Amino acid sequence: MFWWLMPVAAAAAGVAAAVAWRSKRRGNVRRRPVAHADRLTALPEYQAALRRYRRWLALAATALALLLVSTAVAAARPVSVDTVRPEQHNRDIMLCLDASGSMSSADAAVVEVFAKLAREFDGERIGLTIFDSSAIQVFPLTDDYAYAQEQLQGAKDAFDGKPGSSGFLDGTWSGRGSSLIGDGLASCLNSFPGAGKPQEASGGGTSSQRSRSVVLATDNLLSGKPIMALGQAAALAKDRSVRVYALNPADLDYGPGPDQPGAQLRAAAESTGGAYYALDRPDAVAGIVTGIEQTETSAIHGAPRAVFADVPGLPLVAALLSALALCVVLWRLQGIRLRSKAWLRRGAIVLLLLAAALRPHLPGGTVQAASADLNVFFVVDTTTSMVAEDYDNGKPRLEGVRKDIMAIAEQLPGARFSVITFDTTAHVRMPLSTDTLALQTITDVLEPQVTAYAKGSSITAARQVLSERLAAARDSHPGRPRLVYYLGDGEQTSGREPGPMKVDGGLVAGGAVLGYGTSAGGWMKENTGLADDGGTDGGGEAGTRSGGYVQDTRPGSNGDALSMIDEGRLQAIAGQLGVPYAHRLAGAPVADMMQQAHPGRAERADGQGQLAAGTELYWILAAGAFLLALPEAVALARQLRGLPRAGLKEEKR
Repeated sequence: MFWWLMPVAAAAAGVAAAVAWRSKRRGNVRRRPVAHADRLTALPEYQAALRRYRRWLALAATALALLLVSTAVAAARPVSVDTVRPEQHNRDIMLCLDASGSMSSADAAVVEVFAKLAREFDGERIGLTIFDSSAIQVFPLTDDYAYAQEQLQGAKDAFDGKPGSSGFLDGTWSGRGSSLIGDGLASCLNSFPGAGKPQEASGGGTSSQRSRSVVLATDNLLSGKPIMALGQAAALAKDRSVRVYALNPADLDYGPGPDQPGAQLRAAAESTGGAYYALDRPDAVAGIVTGIEQTETSAIHGAPRAVFADVPGLPLVAALLSALALCVVLWRLQGIRLRSKAWLRRGAIVLLLLAAALRPHLPGGTVQAASADLNVFFVVDTTTSMVAEDYDNGKPRLEGVRKDIMAIAEQLPGARFSVITFDTTAHVRMPLSTDTLALQTITDVLEPQVTAYAKGSSITAARQVLSERLAAARDSHPGRPRLVYYLGDGEQTSGREPGPMKVDGGLVAGGAVLGYGTSAGGWMKENTGLADDGGTDGGGEAGTRSGGYVQDTRPGSNGDALSMIDEGRLQAIAGQLGVPYAHRLAGAPVADMMQQAHPGRAERADGQGQLAAGTELYWILAAGAFLLALPEAVALARQLRGLPRAGLKEEKR
């Protein structure tokens, strides 16, 4: 609240009163004495008219006083303060599933139960990691529940052996051995934000207040030599305040010793503050997982938090009604021509207040916030042309994409981010999540499509996937604005015109289309799909997947192919999405682009960090109405001062 505007408004009103009180000498010069005026003022009709006039002036003064007070209050930006308790919905649950053959039925039951629970989640984040000889993250911690349900259903199909779903487990057999439980649990622990740091130092707003749990489904039948033993992984979980809930469908022990598989798993889970469950049948998972969910809910104790929001509605309505009332009273009182300067001023007051009531705002503002209640979708072109070397003195265009994604994320602390990439087809690389570590990881590993598989692509290939994810986000949280940042070069290589990038109205609240590349163009390194082992064949750096340069195979052409930005197509996409277009150059500050991206309004909360949000303008319009009303106050005060006192005859002039 701009509290300092109140004394300023009071001082301005005082100045107006002083001007009105000062004698109006020039007005007295024009007056002429009239003989026997007391006979006129003594008439009953004159006295009745004077009383009516005085009453109308009193009504006008009341309306004007209310107008001045309400516009001053609105200009000071009144706020409301609400208290929220984030502890009600702040759990992080990572499903950590042993994908070896002996665990298939239990894993299927676990993901089925959590797919159902996800329908009731509101603020909790859920993730899935599967492991055998090596671990892969299916999806990071996210509150995009529609996407989580889709992935959990795919996991269930794979664990149930549904035809065509075997590819889901690819990557879990990359190492030697099987069921390396300690390594698998350690990989799951590294999936939490701020992995490797204590919770209080992990940063990121409210992450330090989130309860963390791992649902570890395994029979603990180790087959191989892990890097980290189960006991070491459990100690790591305890150090990071992560509770481990172990689900063992077999509970196979070959004696009472503490070195038996079930006993080891129990000891590891209970050492973290979690629990161990021996399951004699897979359908028991539902009740146990529900019990874990209830236990975690009661174990959370976060601190209340104050949330501030502008609430100018009441003073603006009062100001508008008082302005209309003032106009009616003055018209009845004075009957001045509507085209006079006075009526133009009064009309301007009403129009300013009407505009203020609409709450206009400009992009590029900032507010103090602990978190941004926004869903942000990055749609990234990963076609071969995005490695054209015309960004920042010969670097690939994807280098600029990586920098801008993380720079935008820094401008929107606490927002939920999703990454969708497209080449021949579109893929969700990361569902909506506040985990900026996962966003950093996804961004770092962005690479173009393998050149051998590139058959031409459309710059709007992600439209269907984007529309589905936007609609799912709207259905899950209707009040949460959705921003879209499209990052690409606009080069269409499919041989036909791209389809429109339009999405349903209201799905996109803001964002931008960001263009990379130059009109002169750049040459493109091939992506062979095979990592080099220190060689630099084809000019690529050691450890990359680069081969030679892409060749121009068009009839009559030869040599290296050249890729150029197509800003016309990018501007067309921006128009279809209803967002601005910006050409990105190396070193250009992201703040300038964010000012054009109208990211929508954002909630203000106590805490650290600046949040991009629409700059409110209503208070400026209210201040303008206040200033225009001051001359009315001076004129009205002079009229009141010039009236004879009640019950006395008008004095001779």
